[in-house]
Amino acid sequence: MKTNRLDFIDIVRSVAIIMMLEGHFMTLSLQPVFRDPENPIYNFWKFSRGITAPLFLSISGLIFTYLLLKNKTQGWNNLRVQKGFKRTGVLILLGYLLQFNLYTHFFGDRPLFTGLTQIFHVLQCIGLSLFLLISLYLFNHYILKISLGILLGVLGLLVFIISPTIYELDYQYIPRFVENILVVSKNTNLNTSVFPIFPWCGYVFMGGALGGLIVKLKDKAHHFAFPFGLIALGFIIKYLTYPILTGIQYLPGFSSLKPFQYEYEPVRFSQVLIFIGIIVLVQKFVLKIKEAKQLQMPPLVFHVLLVVSFALGCYSFTFPLETTSQNIIAYTLFFVPIVITLWKLTGWNYTTFLNIGQNTLSVYVFHVILLYQGFFGFKFGSYLKDNLNPFFAIAGAITFVFFFLAWTQYEPVLVNQLQRLKVRIKVVKRKIQYRTSSI
Repeated sequence: MKTNRLDFIDIVRSVAIIMMLEGHFMTLSLQPVFRDPENPIYNFWKFSRGITAPLFLSISGLIFTYLLLKNKTQGWNNLRVQKGFKRTGVLILLGYLLQFNLYTHFFGDRPLFTGLTQIFHVLQCIGLSLFLLISLYLFNHYILKISLGILLGVLGLLVFIISPTIYELDYQYIPRFVENILVVSKNTNLNTSVFPIFPWCGYVFMGGALGGLIVKLKDKAHHFAFPFGLIALGFIIKYLTYPILTGIQYLPGFSSLKPFQYEYEPVRFSQVLIFIGIIVLVQKFVLKIKEAKQLQMPPLVFHVLLVVSFALGCYSFTFPLETTSQNIIAYTLFFVPIVITLWKLTGWNYTTFLNIGQNTLSVYVFHVILLYQGFFGFKFGSYLKDNLNPFFAIAGAITFVFFFLAWTQYEPVLVNQLQRLKVRIKVVKRKIQYRTSSI
């Protein structure tokens, strides 16, 4: 390839951030009465919601390790090391800042520092995990000198294994914010962390192991066999996790740990591997179809199909939707043409789709500000909370996602305008200083 960046990594990141936006909007807005565990549609959505965070953390470790090892200069002088340490500081700082609420502090009676400001969320988790990953990279480069991918894979599994034991330790005499960094506190009288290091940094390490494997494979990672290999590896891990962990439980040094053979994290990572493999396969098939121009549908036929689908969808909603299949058909016929039409009207394409995967930090920060009153305390999310039925929740989620697709497209323009404004301000200041000194 001409660049160090693999397209499928950005595609998976784009899919993960879109799943996060949709998932957070739906979770916040959907009325509780529709959250039925016995509904297969809700269960499927809940599964996809649950895989989003492990996917995103794994991809963070994958892309960073891949770029770290692909750099021609290794060791401390590796540019990715310098950038990585700066990035970790930014992530941790932003993570804590987003837990402030300036509105309620200045216009209410809420103190600036609350229990929320002490919890450890996803940005802090990724930041500290990447810091540990870089430290391990340097330690391995100068001292251990073994495969970084193998080291990260072993440590990732070890994090999953010792997490139950770390959770059961006594944190009575440890500061609350330190406990929140390590585990989800058993003391639920105060706010507890959502993404503590144990077990979540294990996903970053396991993703790093996958990144090391991709570097070893080189051009083979672009072959059709690669996604099939990921899917096969995912199923192997899924079905062998319990017997392997059960065997490890009886080894010397591990038998004294809290039971870990039922830990779900390795299985969840296997699902991440399967998901990534499917995404890579879809990408390759789509590109093949684009190359085979004879398979392309005439525009008129395509537009007619969209109109027919939308009309059938509208017609479906005139009848009571009593079964799961009826709901799936009606919502698919109605919303898929809307999504495709919005995609066409806004001019999005393969390149612009990759942009959202390359700008995940700004998307995450902005969406927290909008939905969860992060930092500024905007109450947009409070008006939506538990207020929408499935139809309007889905429509809102689609709108929310396309808003951020537009945001990633026009953010560089906004940043450029701000840079130009800064330059103009400096020029004006210099003119004022020159006139003042001449007087």
